Amino acid sequence: MRVTRDLARSPLFQLHPEGLSMEERVHVTYERAKRIAEVYNFTAKDLLTLSPKFWEFHTDPIWSMDGAAGTLLTLQYNCCAGTLAMFSAKRADLREVLQEVLDFKVSGQFCLTEVGHGLDVIHLETTATLLESGDFELHTPYERAAKYMPPTAPAGIPCVAIVFARVLVHNEDRGVKAFFMRLHDGFNMAPGVVCKLLPQRGGSRPVNHSLTYFHYVRLPRSALLGSLDKPEDPRAAFFHNISRVAVGTIAIGSLGIPALQMSSFIAARYSQRRTIVNSAGERKPIIEFWTQKAPIVTAVARAFVMKAMHDKAVSLFLDPSLDYRVRHAIASILKVVMIQHAQEAHLTLSERCGAQGLFEVNQLNAMHADMRGTAIAEGDLLGISVRLATELLLGRYEIPHTSDENSLLYKHEAGMFAELREHLHEIKNHRSVAYDRLVLPDSVPLVQAIGHRIAYDAAVAAGVDACLVDLYVATCIKLDPAWYLEELGINRTAQKDMESSAIDAVYQRLEEYLEKMDVESYVSAPLISDTAWNDYVRSLETFGDSTANVSKCHVPCSAGIVAKASFLPQNSLHV
Repeated sequence: MRVTRDLARSPLFQLHPEGLSMEERVHVTYERAKRIAEVYNFTAKDLLTLSPKFWEFHTDPIWSMDGAAGTLLTLQYNCCAGTLAMFSAKRADLREVLQEVLDFKVSGQFCLTEVGHGLDVIHLETTATLLESGDFELHTPYERAAKYMPPTAPAGIPCVAIVFARVLVHNEDRGVKAFFMRLHDGFNMAPGVVCKLLPQRGGSRPVNHSLTYFHYVRLPRSALLGSLDKPEDPRAAFFHNISRVAVGTIAIGSLGIPALQMSSFIAARYSQRRTIVNSAGERKPIIEFWTQKAPIVTAVARAFVMKAMHDKAVSLFLDPSLDYRVRHAIASILKVVMIQHAQEAHLTLSERCGAQGLFEVNQLNAMHADMRGTAIAEGDLLGISVRLATELLLGRYEIPHTSDENSLLYKHEAGMFAELREHLHEIKNHRSVAYDRLVLPDSVPLVQAIGHRIAYDAAVAAGVDACLVDLYVATCIKLDPAWYLEELGINRTAQKDMESSAIDAVYQRLEEYLEKMDVESYVSAPLISDTAWNDYVRSLETFGDSTANVSKCHVPCSAGIVAKASFLPQNSLHV
């Protein structure tokens, strides 16, 4: 049972954004985020144990209705509240603050990344200097040290943040540590805190993303989360303090599941409704054309396989017996593969809906734009793939082995490893120009190949219908057809036949699979039915009177143009 089903049907979530100002849209997003928070009602235990509710939250189809609300809430609960929960067991003052964040009485932010450092966060430059009084002085020493992206601009709700800074004690660098502070009261910034509102990202649902600066801000000693001591292993201590980022990698990667479900459902319903007239004068739904049905059923198959992969990845991520590096690797692999499939579906299916796919109101285009941010958050796909691929090729740890060495996707994974390791053996230095040229460009394809194999193994083990698994395999083969021809002798005709047979099998059961995805309550796109479209059209701003007698209308054309453009300066019209 979808816990947010009734919420999705409410006027607040069925509201179309046309006619609202940017400020009003941001306000709506915060209101939606609060309502979702009320439904889930998280506890600190949920966040620390990564309970089933936590994962249900990150695979909820409601994010397709407002990706900006999803951004606010994953920052609120995973990053801010999750970090506070790590340190609150022995501190009553933090438990009070944590409850404020859990109740969404304040907006909780996570100020880690700096504009000049990106993924190289371990070298961040914001400083927290210990004063003689025992307080800290938080400071942004350079423009490049500004905290980048967290939505810290006032939006009518008080804002608190976890801020990461390099601690200096008598000029000694004690490493990067976390601090808790209040940034503003909803309207006015705290003394010394400066926020610059960034322009909106193109096409995505609006969030008040910002640049945040600290100008000699005085913080009490209690603002420090954790020990002041210099850690024996600064790198390990740093990654422990930002461990919610690793959780975030798999959590936001999970958004790929509702993305695939929603995009395939919307495109399917549109394609069943939209018809063309054939040469015999008969109306034919466009979904019967191969070019329409193939991408739709492909996205459906991937949705079911990704759900199985997600369940397997979460179980591995939560397994304390596994090396923490392996658990983080699983999170990265899941994110890379989920985003790969979801973004391909968004772009392809939006185009298959023609001109209507361009408009935000029909959800597909907006979901694609929202997920561009997801692809970068908690580590962009290329960056995490380069690190992961290099560590695996160097043999620093291994991903859990396949359950089927005869599967085509495992053979592809093994083949890519063999090829790249041969390059590495000849190069001998993974920091060389040759490595940069010959190996790094294949980092993302290698991680994707590992993920495709894991997804296949998980789907088979979970009992996902064979036709869905077969189609998944066939579409993965299409991503590197030359390798399968060169290494396994599967020619282009055989590859096409595999895909065609699988598409036919899934298409015959399309209605069954659309029902199983259970996402219709979250669809606000008017293009899915005649009734929804007609209701939407009636809501649009209208010019002219359809009841007027045309023969008696003598308004000059130029007058109509001037009337519609009355907002322009008088001297700007040349009619």
